Amino acid sequence: MELVRQAFVDALDLPPETEVEALEIGKTPNWDSVGHMALAAELEDRFGIELETDDLVEMSSFSKSLEILRRYGVAV
Repeated sequence: MELVRQAFVDALDLPPETEVEALEIGKTPNWDSVGHMALAAELEDRFGIELETDDLVEMSSFSKSLEILRRYGVAV
């Protein structure tokens, strides 16, 4: 889970001490539509996956992102 946490911090340009477990799109600084695409690209690059459009729409929080990554076989 630490790699996912770091992906959020890096993609959304957040302070390292940010509690990413509470992050939600639209309620988190920098997690707007542009940040969402940066996050998706970061997750894809970091874990060698290609997210489907439905997954991008569904990815609305840190916890939901973990669920989606598990579907791609990412150990989180």
